[in-house]
Amino acid sequence: MSGRYAPSPSGPLHFGNLRTALLAWLQARLTSQPFILRIEDLDLPRTRPGSSRQLIDDLHWLGFDWDEGPDIGGHATPYYQSRRTALYEDAFAQLLDQGLIYPCYCSRKDIQHAASAPHGDEHGLIYPGTCRDIKQRAKMEKRHPEKVAAWRYKVPAGTVEFEDRILGNIAQSLDREVGDFVIKRADGLFAYQLAVVVDDGLMAISDVVRGADLLDSTARQIELFGALGYPAPDFWHVPLMLDDTGTRLSKRDGSDSLEAWQQQNKSAADLIGHLAFSVGLIDEERAITAKELLQSLTVDLLRDRLIASSQ
Repeated sequence: MSGRYAPSPSGPLHFGNLRTALLAWLQARLTSQPFILRIEDLDLPRTRPGSSRQLIDDLHWLGFDWDEGPDIGGHATPYYQSRRTALYEDAFAQLLDQGLIYPCYCSRKDIQHAASAPHGDEHGLIYPGTCRDIKQRAKMEKRHPEKVAAWRYKVPAGTVEFEDRILGNIAQSLDREVGDFVIKRADGLFAYQLAVVVDDGLMAISDVVRGADLLDSTARQIELFGALGYPAPDFWHVPLMLDDTGTRLSKRDGSDSLEAWQQQNKSAADLIGHLAFSVGLIDEERAITAKELLQSLTVDLLRDRLIASSQ
């Protein structure tokens, strides 16, 4: 069983990304689990050249280590999603054999016209299941003869319930709150929901520590874990790091970056202390190395501080 950190190389890691990396590393080390670094570069158009190497260097600079990853290998190589497409194809075929997926020819306009509520995975809309029905699917294919189909997962009726290690009991009805969701896009790229489940399943990930912004994906992923025959991991959805205005940090707007920190001649220990203090792991902001912080915590104390920080 393992823990992991799985960043996307779409730009420099901001402090929120780095804090999540710190928390994931601490959780794995405190429970004596192997820690895996995985690069989620499946969406190549969003990947910036050199970002993968930079984020590896940045994580090393902060004092993190890992037992498996793109720079050192491991039992589940490769550790770049872009090189794991054959594994996603196998999972896709498994779902197809079970009759759990179907092609969808609906356009965004079709979905916007027919959707029933302001929620879900298609730009805030629940997919109404039009192409589930073979006759309706044929009509849509005829209406859009030039369109390449996306593939959707047939969500069952009922509620997915799980105990988040930080946020407590969470329940979501996939059919009423999400709808049939895309697992392979019309451009041929596999969706995040499928890729992350296959990767976590094959890498035997037992604990997923990630930002609370991904909480809404969890029920879909638990459903896919079951369909593909993998045990679902425990989820730790940690609070997002906000800037001085209360806005979540973003790569896109150039929020706090490691490069800017280093240009001020501040050390890795200074930043670890800043990140640890921001989530209540230490009582005052001070320089502390990642290993020193690790030695000052237990996994129960880590969880208690994260729960308090989330309230």
